[in-house]
Amino acid sequence: MTPPPMTPDPGGAAPPGVYLHIGLFKSGTSFIQSVLGRNRDRLLRDGVLFPTGGGRWSAQVRAARDVLGIKHHNPSDGAWDELVTMIHQSSARTAVVSMEFLSLATPDAARRIVADLGPRQVDVIVTARDLVRVLPSAWQSMVKQGRDWPFAEFAEAVTADPALHDASRRFWHHHDVVAIVDRWLDIVGPDRLHLVTVPPSGAPPSLLWERFASVVGVDPDGYDITQDRNSNFSLSYSDTELLRQVNRALRPGMSRKAQKRYSTRYLSNRVLRAASAEATSADRPTVDATTYAWAVERSAEMIARLGRPGVRVVGSLDELRPAPAADAVGTADPAQAYPERIAEIIAALLKRLAALDPSMPDAGGGDRGTDEDDDGLPDQAEPDTRAGS
Repeated sequence: MTPPPMTPDPGGAAPPGVYLHIGLFKSGTSFIQSVLGRNRDRLLRDGVLFPTGGGRWSAQVRAARDVLGIKHHNPSDGAWDELVTMIHQSSARTAVVSMEFLSLATPDAARRIVADLGPRQVDVIVTARDLVRVLPSAWQSMVKQGRDWPFAEFAEAVTADPALHDASRRFWHHHDVVAIVDRWLDIVGPDRLHLVTVPPSGAPPSLLWERFASVVGVDPDGYDITQDRNSNFSLSYSDTELLRQVNRALRPGMSRKAQKRYSTRYLSNRVLRAASAEATSADRPTVDATTYAWAVERSAEMIARLGRPGVRVVGSLDELRPAPAADAVGTADPAQAYPERIAEIIAALLKRLAALDPSMPDAGGGDRGTDEDDDGLPDQAEPDTRAGS
């Protein structure tokens, strides 16, 4: 595309910039996006444009789908060009786009993204979290998307050859921070890639925002960073296991589209979400000793590769190391809390609900024999539940 011409600066100063916050998934992105969305006016007073369509962050979701060619039932053709035009027409000193789908960009797509935003200077922000905390979050997100892998099976697959299991392939597609950093570093060049590490458990939530704000160049004080109820939420381990069993029981006789509507959007987002709000922090999945040892070794390799010239680290690479084993390793098995018979009963109930709903004529259409999501979204993406969407 050809962006509108920008007015040259007679003083010869660099053109306004753009910060692309590309994720990674499960690295505090929903929190950052909710802060950015809630404080749009304050950001603009500080010279930072957070572009939205009609005040909705979902415009950035649609733009990312468009530029990456991600299929969706809501057409997004032209959404990327609209977002770029909005940025180029702004007089703000910089703009921030925060959408973790962008971490999935191929080299060609990443080059197009940077070229379209020119002559603005493009910086890339990557947020990253340690593997021991990412594994349970990624598993839960995939279960919310309809997968039915037990956590132990999922963790074992991730530690093996990615080619051997779909779970491993999907996990590393989203969470290979070294590969994603290398891909974008080749395009934006040295000193234009900022790696923000997610603080360890127990750190104040404000710390991640403070780190992000320091990259963008705003004073973090005075911003509303209240946790938004509509941001991504966590289920308890027991409730995630129940949802997983329901997914498995629903698979025969219900289309993927219907399953996502009734299992993911209704059972997970409404019923179990309310129940998990009262869950204790102890009801969370933990890795076993073998997975923990693998995570320690893999993290050391990642840190060594990330700690090189060209990557500006905000925080500490040491925060990508797993917490001590005493805090991370466990053997809890929530399957006992919800016998599979209960999942079968809930599945039968949901199927009946789907059959009675005239707006879902395909509810009993059967599985189409594919693991591809009907809406084309990569697993782990849940944009419709977030603040500003």
